[in-house]
Parts: sequence; C-alpha cells; structure tokens
Amino acid sequence: MIEDKTKVFRPIHYLGSKLRMLNFIEDTINEIDPEKGGVCDLFTGSGSVAFHLSNSRPVTAVDIQEYSKVICSAILQKQNIENNYLNDFLNECKNSSHYSALLNSVRPLIEYEESAIQKALDKTSLEDLCHILEEGSIISYEISKKNNNKSLLFKHIKQVLENFKDNGISDVDSLSIRYFGGFYFSYKQTCQIDSILHQINKADLEIKNSLLAPLLSTMSDAVNTVGKHFAQPIRPRNRKGMIKANLGKTVSTDRRIDIFTLYQKWLKKYNTLTDSNYDHAIYSTDYDDALDKLPNNVSVVYADPPYTREHYSRFYHVLETVCIRDLPKISTIVLKGETILSRGLYREKRHQSVFCIRSLAPIAFDNMFQKISAKGLKLILSYSPYDETKETHPRVVKMKVLIDLAKKYFNNVEVKSVGEFTHSKLTHKAKHLDASKAAEVLIICQ
Repeated sequence: MIEDKTKVFRPIHYLGSKLRMLNFIEDTINEIDPEKGGVCDLFTGSGSVAFHLSNSRPVTAVDIQEYSKVICSAILQKQNIENNYLNDFLNECKNSSHYSALLNSVRPLIEYEESAIQKALDKTSLEDLCHILEEGSIISYEISKKNNNKSLLFKHIKQVLENFKDNGISDVDSLSIRYFGGFYFSYKQTCQIDSILHQINKADLEIKNSLLAPLLSTMSDAVNTVGKHFAQPIRPRNRKGMIKANLGKTVSTDRRIDIFTLYQKWLKKYNTLTDSNYDHAIYSTDYDDALDKLPNNVSVVYADPPYTREHYSRFYHVLETVCIRDLPKISTIVLKGETILSRGLYREKRHQSVFCIRSLAPIAFDNMFQKISAKGLKLILSYSPYDETKETHPRVVKMKVLIDLAKKYFNNVEVKSVGEFTHSKLTHKAKHLDASKAAEVLIICQ
C-alpha cells in the first residue's frame, strides 16, 4: 500500500521514497489521462495521495471513517482562518474555566503520574509507572468495577470521578481523560485535548474540521505507544513479566510534550497550506456506494485498499472516537476462558474492510472492477507484492488473481513497478518483516 495505513496526514514537504511514490502515481495518472480530468481516491485514509493530486486536478476523496473525512475536509476544502481568530481560540483553550475545572479534577492523577515518571527516571521505583500503563485507564476502571481494590492508583481514579461529579463535568467533556489518559497520553495531556475539543465544539460549523484536523496530527505526534500509532500500547513488562528497566525513558519524552504548544504549530501548518484551484468532493461512505454516485468529472479511479488481514481501524480508533465525540463501548476478547477488555481499549464495532477478509476480498475486487469499467473509467490499483518464502504479511488476494479479475472487465491491464521502496517499520527490530524490493506496483486498467 502506497498510502501508509498507520500514519496520520502530515502536510509538509515529503522527502525521499514517499515523494517519489507520490510523483510516480501522479505521473502515471497523467499518462493515462492527459486531459486532467477528475480523480477519485477510493480509499483515501489520511489523505496523502489526495492532497498530492489536489493541485493538478479535481479530487474526490472517499473513506468510510470519520477521521479521514475531517482531515480531507481540512486539506481539500481549506478554510482561510484569520491568525487573530486562531490566537484567540488557543488562548481560550488554555485559559477557559472548563480547562481549569479539568485540571483541578484530575490533579490527583496528574501528580501521581508525574511522581511515577520521575521515580522511574531516577531508578528508585518502576512499579507506579507500570501500574499506570497497565491499569491507569479510567474507563477500564469503571467497566471492570475495581472499586474494592485499595491500590493508590485506583484511589486517585475514584477521587477524580468524584471530582468530575462535583465540578459538573460530563462524560463527553472529559472524553479523552476517561478513555485515553494514562494509557495513550499523560493525564495532563488529555486535559489539554479535552479543553481543545470543548472549544472546537463551540466553533462555527464551517471551520470545525479546520480546527479538529490539527488536533488529530497533534495527537498522532504526541501519543506514547509502540510505533507512534494507536494500535499497540506500551508494554511495560518483558516476556518474563519483569518491568523493563528503561520504562521511564520510554514514557517521559512523549508524555511531557505540551499539547497546546504542539497544537499551535499544527494549526499554523494547516492554515498555511496552499489553496487549490479546483473544487474537490469528499464522500464519507463505503467504496461500493461511492462508485454509484461519483461526480461526472471523474475520469480515473485510484484505489489503494488494504490487502492483508490486518485490522487497520485499530490504528485510528482513538482519532475516530475524538472525531465522533461519542462514548463508545470497548471491545472485548476471550483469554483463557475469561472475557476481558481488549488491550488497546479499542472501540466496539470498528470498521473492517471486506478487502481484508480472505473469503470476501475476491468478490469485492470483482465488484469494484465491474463498477469502474461499467462507468467507462480508468483504474490505477496500488499493490504491494510480497515474498512468500519470507516472513512478510501475506496478501489475502495474490497479484495474479487480481490481474485475472481485472482482465474480465478491462481491455488493457498493465503492471508498473514503483521501485525499490520499503514500508515504515513499526515494531521492534527483531520483529521487522522483510519487504520485497518491488515493494509497490501499480496495476493500470484501461
């Protein structure tokens, strides 16, 4: 996949292989459609390809997840916001009575966490920090009903919940603290995130996405997890159950990032993006429905669906919750006969693409090819080959099968290699998977 499904859009100048890949896609589209008609990015994700193409032709961005709609709205339908407004907005986030109430309510956990991090850095004790990383989630505490546990951490959580009630702070207005504090971010950082969300909710509708998208990028930069995404929370213990000696260092840098300062930088980056000369469309829907209602100006479809059984919504569940701003149920797993909360505290009923399901993917590809061909459109399909002799993530549909399916509906099917690129490595070095030297190809269907 050329669009990295684990990373949030970063509107900066791309360097190295990423830029080469984006240029290769653009050049290929220009070759098969020199008239510069519209292009539909059918699985937009975090918007890198859509944004890259948006200055040379009209783009229709399609994705079923809300976080993608928010980001694409900010980058493709840019609102020019005056700097004075942004400064006043940020000052309100920092100085509002709501933020003050949040800080006062959560102070017991903030102070406990800061002390735990310092103890870990000083090598005097790792236990408190380990306990926060394993059981410091307020929502987990509420669901698991650990009220009888006499640990100091749970005592502080109970006090914070009482403070919320006393200060009239609703569950929605403390959403990030409840769901992500102590687990993905520091408790203080989640107070800052909730303060920003509170102000965004009060903003005019037409600029909300322009304020929310920078927060998503901020959270993606600040999150304290394996790989800097939201699928793999920090594991404080090794396989033998021993607390990792470098835990303080692993946690401290990310959790001491000031969210307000980082958010201010992202506000500026989004607000200074170049305005496009084209009208772009954004569809928050499934690929199948989107193909039924494409704008008349679309002449090329670019498709980069997921190809492995990986459940990619795990990588975005935190951002999805922030965008929807609901109070989702947490998914569960059965471990040794016991039903427990998922380790990442993932949302229930997260979207899983049919392209990730071995039994459904061939049918989905056949349907996609048929619909695009029936509309007389050209298709560029991104695909990542893999070496079946090595420990790479297997594809649910092999490239030969895809080509054979495409040939049922298109007269000319050609394969072009993007070059020797590899994907981001998101895990420990020992777990890195080899990438094929022909890590990306484009299947061109006309």
